[in-house]
Amino acid sequence: MNAARLLNRLGFYAAVAAPFVVVAVAEHPFFVQIAIGVAVSAILALAWDILSRTGQVSLGHAAFFGMGGYGSALLTPVFGPVLGWAAGILLCGAVAVLLGAVTLRLRRLYFTIATLSFSLSIQVFILVTPDLTGGSTGIMPPVIAGGSPPHQLLFITACLVVAATVSDIFLGPRFRPAFFMIRNNPHLAAASGVPVTRLKILAFAVSGMVAGLAGACYAGLYGYVIPEDVFTTNWNVLPLAVTILGGMDTTLGPIIGAVALRALEEVARHFVGGVGYQVVYGAVIILFIVGMPVGLVGFARGLVRRRRKPAAEADTVKARLAS
Repeated sequence: MNAARLLNRLGFYAAVAAPFVVVAVAEHPFFVQIAIGVAVSAILALAWDILSRTGQVSLGHAAFFGMGGYGSALLTPVFGPVLGWAAGILLCGAVAVLLGAVTLRLRRLYFTIATLSFSLSIQVFILVTPDLTGGSTGIMPPVIAGGSPPHQLLFITACLVVAATVSDIFLGPRFRPAFFMIRNNPHLAAASGVPVTRLKILAFAVSGMVAGLAGACYAGLYGYVIPEDVFTTNWNVLPLAVTILGGMDTTLGPIIGAVALRALEEVARHFVGGVGYQVVYGAVIILFIVGMPVGLVGFARGLVRRRRKPAAEADTVKARLAS
């Protein structure tokens, strides 16, 4: 990475972190909780997007999200906070490697079904092993930052920057062309010498670890987590909706999508209220996805290109006239 690109990315990470830092410093309880929810959702969406770049659609990221939470809770008392979290996240990656070795050869729809089944299976495992996991009564992981929401937000913002950095690595020249070929024509990619299965497993492992990081952050917010909290369908569908809304195959898209989705939720809750807000909220998301399939980031980039095109054409005409 040259110096100009490095400075550009550092500026991007600073711009991502700045709004969350401002909210944390302001210490307004409502906005701090909103920002924490956005940051956790963005980390999980970035995890989902890393895998989707290989053409695989997962509906099982709640499994890694929950494993990250439970892993941090079970391993922190044994190894301490830093090594405990690291071990829990690595466990998510190891499970993703094993699952990927079995499922990533499946065609896209069957892979999606397999990941959903895996997520449900992990929840059942948690429920039937109360001696290890606490079963339906849950488990008590250590609280992040002593339970101070502003400090928790700062910590989770740092985790979001880490997730964004990992996402950028997989958008770099070393991986992006190979992922593009795998997604569009895996047989041609294999014939061209691209290690298709190995790269899919790598993407799945990293995706699982980033999802585990999101789950560890979520579990550490309140010091208490139950299976119904982390293995719900919501955590399977949310990263997909957030990424599609913000824009796939980008680092900024899942972050913007998390902000937009939470804003839509709060607006719908304010004006509709009750359970009905969820219907309006869902309908708006569907309209966005149908009307703007490239996502908010893709739509914005398209507008910029259309504005630049007339200017470029005018410059070309002027150059021809001058010559």
